[in-house]
Amino acid sequence: MNSTAGYQRIKQTSLNFVNAMKIGDKPGVYRKEAGEGESFYGSYHAAHILDLFGEMQLLPEPYRNEWAEQFRQRQTDQGYFSGKAEDRKRIRSLEEMEPAWHYTRGNIWALRVLGMKPEKELSFAEPLLDPAKLYKWIKRYDWSNSWAAGNQVLAAATALFALRDWFGAGEVDKALEEGMFPALEELLDEKTGFWGTQYGADLPNGLFGTIHITPIYFAQGWELRGLERNVDSTLACQLADGSFWPGGSDCPDFDGAYMMSNLAALTGYRREDLEAASRRYLDHALMHEDPDGNGWLLHRRDSVPSDWVPRPHWIWKEGDSSASAELRDEDPNRTHIMLGSWFYPLSIALISHFLGDTGYEGPYHLNAHSLHVCNVFNEIM
Repeated sequence: MNSTAGYQRIKQTSLNFVNAMKIGDKPGVYRKEAGEGESFYGSYHAAHILDLFGEMQLLPEPYRNEWAEQFRQRQTDQGYFSGKAEDRKRIRSLEEMEPAWHYTRGNIWALRVLGMKPEKELSFAEPLLDPAKLYKWIKRYDWSNSWAAGNQVLAAATALFALRDWFGAGEVDKALEEGMFPALEELLDEKTGFWGTQYGADLPNGLFGTIHITPIYFAQGWELRGLERNVDSTLACQLADGSFWPGGSDCPDFDGAYMMSNLAALTGYRREDLEAASRRYLDHALMHEDPDGNGWLLHRRDSVPSDWVPRPHWIWKEGDSSASAELRDEDPNRTHIMLGSWFYPLSIALISHFLGDTGYEGPYHLNAHSLHVCNVFNEIM
């Protein structure tokens, strides 16, 4: 696809922030935000931003391989990833994996977009190759917090896909078809088209859980049911300014855009409403663009702290059976993080693909091996 002036602008805005967060000359060493030191999340998100704009493919293999060492060095003997030195030789049971799933997922996705693989096999995921065990493991989560539960399931799917693709585990598809798929089908609330709302999750929480489940469906080619109710529920979550979180927030905003663009590819139901909502979203997303062209703002540039609602980051502490909400992003001194320079451009890529006339169309690279980038229309974009 030919690039537009709008595409070139948001590419440059995003790459400017990546370049500003680079530390030294060693590949893959980045800050997450100004004033901090080296960060795993800075490196992981930088890789995705470069990949989104086709820059990763221009890097020579030795450079990418050296960057991959930033992630390989965090792999434990059991195959999961951890930033804690004491975990290097720790063997975690399936029940003890909760604090490590999200971090492991990010390392795997980063290696995927770098085109590299880890040295150690992912033996920590082998218990989930038993379909019955995988089914029970998914069903045991508290789905009244669909957001937190969906995060863990997406991480497990990431590990299983990697176990299959990197290490040839032929049992993975059988486990997914006979264990994961029936469990998720039973957890889908057909009244809302979301996961978890029948157990007490409100619509926004259900949306933020649902976008962690749908990429698994797209990756496996499973039919997504409840489309019309999903459209109704997703549109109901959008706020008047086009955002999906008061004051705007990178994860919830991306989540809403992801669902709208994918739903539009799956159903013609309420198409005019989806188009109008997507245009509102695009206007909103552009309000996060740094006016100086240096990345993407945590909050809308026309907002003030009294407009913001701190969003929870779901943290699984050692020994806990449920996630704890860690509230962040309300500090007015924090203005940019690397995640925003991935999620806002990615959401604009998805919306511009749906609408087709925004002026932000371009040759975005959607790497489906990183499941936040896996869409029902990857092959045709």
